[in-house]
Amino acid sequence: MKVTVLYNLPGTSSTTEIAEADNDTQISAIGIFEELKKLGYQAEILGISQNEIKKLKNLKTDLVFNLIEWSGRESKDGTKVLEILEKANIKYTGSPAWGYRLSCNKILMKKRLDEEKISTPKWQIFKTGKEKITLPYPIIVKPSSEHCAIGVSQTSVCDDEKSVRVKILELIHLYKQPVLGEEFIEGLEAHVTVLQKNGKAWVLPPAVIKFLNHQGFHHILTYESKWQNDNWESKFTKWDELKLSDNILQKIEKLAKKTNDKLGGRSYARIDMRIRDDEVFVLEINNNPGIDFDPDSGIAYSAKKAGLTWDSLLKNIVEEAL
Repeated sequence: MKVTVLYNLPGTSSTTEIAEADNDTQISAIGIFEELKKLGYQAEILGISQNEIKKLKNLKTDLVFNLIEWSGRESKDGTKVLEILEKANIKYTGSPAWGYRLSCNKILMKKRLDEEKISTPKWQIFKTGKEKITLPYPIIVKPSSEHCAIGVSQTSVCDDEKSVRVKILELIHLYKQPVLGEEFIEGLEAHVTVLQKNGKAWVLPPAVIKFLNHQGFHHILTYESKWQNDNWESKFTKWDELKLSDNILQKIEKLAKKTNDKLGGRSYARIDMRIRDDEVFVLEINNNPGIDFDPDSGIAYSAKKAGLTWDSLLKNIVEEAL
């Protein structure tokens, strides 16, 4: 069986942050390609630019392992890729086009979470920075259409109106898109991977992040802490081996399944949650998360907890997509 590992080449408006994320995607694509070959698949790897998208309608393969992840205003091109594959009746891993589009746009995502009555922090959209602020403090501020924590830093958590407005204007200027403000939920963060087993959602054990206390350090995953291993912040986040209560675990599983179902998760998805006392909140769903077996990866941590190896994880994704 022929499997094409498809990934995106850097976009036309890539910043340094986006370029680093795109480089990581290419590294993941190579790792998946090599492992699929070891598993006996007829594997090929294909990196495409945005002006090559239409050529995919002529692609000859049994399955596309989709790693396309253009960011920000260019995320619409990732949706185009999936729409072309669907029209050409080419099977692919991951979310359908509508779910991919939704998870690339935090405004659409938050609206859908509210419509489905899925617990999520209070939120507000800012297009100019002059809007009346209706959220309780502290507030976390982030770009509405970026991924990989792009645009998220320690200054994203704001305790007063002045700092919120300064941050909103900064992000609008840098990323040329609306800004999402959210009630900041202090507590544990959990990354919940949802695979499929026999066509049904399979929620893996959550990868829980413990934030260590440090003066001036907000308990969040910033771009620097995720991508710059030598950054001081990375020393204060780690996977936590603590045992969550059965009540919290049940809430996580129920929320993960509902979010995955209602927001277009398929094949594999990662749902980021926050836990405050006995409350669980869905921050967002990533319907096309990075896939690797690096110890720092949430999907790798959860897969190992579920008894999966790198090859059995990839085999599950491929077989469930067929």
